[in-house]
Amino acid sequence: MTFQAHPAPRDGPAPAVSRARRDDGDVSGATPRTVRAINDRVTLELLLQHGSLTRTQLAGLTGLSKPTATQLLQRLAEVGLIVPRGTTSGAPGPNAQLYGLNERAGHVAAVDVDDYGATAAVADLAGQVLGEVSAQVDYTTSDDPLPSFRRVLADACRRAGVKQRELDLVVLGVSGAYDAEHDRLAFADHIPGWAQPQTLTRLRRALRCELVVENDVKLAAVWERGQGAAREVPAFALLWAGTGLGLAIDLGGTLHTGATGGAGEIGYMRLGLRPTDGGALPATFHDLVGAEAVAALAREHDLPTAPGAAVAAARRDLGQGMPFLSELARRLAGGLAPIVAVLDPPLVVLAGPTCAPGGEVLVQLVQEELRAISPFTTRLAVSQAPGSAVLQGGLDTGLGRLRARLFADGGRAELAPVPRDAR
Repeated sequence: MTFQAHPAPRDGPAPAVSRARRDDGDVSGATPRTVRAINDRVTLELLLQHGSLTRTQLAGLTGLSKPTATQLLQRLAEVGLIVPRGTTSGAPGPNAQLYGLNERAGHVAAVDVDDYGATAAVADLAGQVLGEVSAQVDYTTSDDPLPSFRRVLADACRRAGVKQRELDLVVLGVSGAYDAEHDRLAFADHIPGWAQPQTLTRLRRALRCELVVENDVKLAAVWERGQGAAREVPAFALLWAGTGLGLAIDLGGTLHTGATGGAGEIGYMRLGLRPTDGGALPATFHDLVGAEAVAALAREHDLPTAPGAAVAAARRDLGQGMPFLSELARRLAGGLAPIVAVLDPPLVVLAGPTCAPGGEVLVQLVQEELRAISPFTTRLAVSQAPGSAVLQGGLDTGLGRLRARLFADGGRAELAPVPRDAR
């Protein structure tokens, strides 16, 4: 399986100079070093897109002269970013040398952490997943989570045949809001060990490479934007239902995080007014479609209590399962109605262990319920992510950052500094 951080252009690559003007503004006053860096980046992106190219093909795609293309390829080979990939054959004239991206020039890892487990994967610079492992861990206690995190990451590295010190970047996807100012997690009382003030600082010191921390639902949205149901839309929202609830808001490819990183914590959203007589508060969205609520609803309909299993079983046997799915759809629509009224997104993707097994059946039921209570005609779709969308979005995020760093200056850009006390 291969993950790409950025989709390839539909109409084919433009010459290097025109691409640079579009992406970086006017380059008429650029220094030779800047022009060289732009050409390096465009070349590496083309090799990532096409797999391998000859000097003549590269010159044709970029608009560079053949001597300049030759110098560029030599320079990138010297710093280890490209390698020979054999020669052309079957065409008139002498065989030509092919060059490809050196996929071993960089490695990223992603780790998806939820309440009861962790999954880690390692990918090379080309996006090929080299190894993936999962482990059951109870993170709902106040125990230190770092030993188990390091074990699952080490196991993934061994599976991938990559030494942990060869990792350039690790992405942690976690069901909480990342407070960048204080380098800690908020809204993470359900995983108290991870919520401790110094946990992420200690993890950075232990990893000896760059650590990117992101909310798990936002990472799932990264995958949907790059490879899933949201590739063609200008903006979208992703509703995640599983062990917890979350909403990712994508505005033109930029994820809205909020003032403290807590944007999208819709499990806390109350669906009703506070009573004036001191009575019970109205239900939260989590009270309606959280894992416990869906399990209780499944028991009422003699279905498996694990939410994902219940939805899958109900979809397989609609004769028994339709009442359960209809009620689940009614609850999901009740939470979606205020969301679409505020955002008016062109698309909402239903994702997570509770929603994804419902497929188009659940989408249609939620769509009907939403139209019955809201004037908005927001289009809904279900996530088609194979495996963990969080893990895949984490790898895409890490690959995007690493490639931007390496491609920015032909492999000469500095990696993120390792803290002095971690050396």
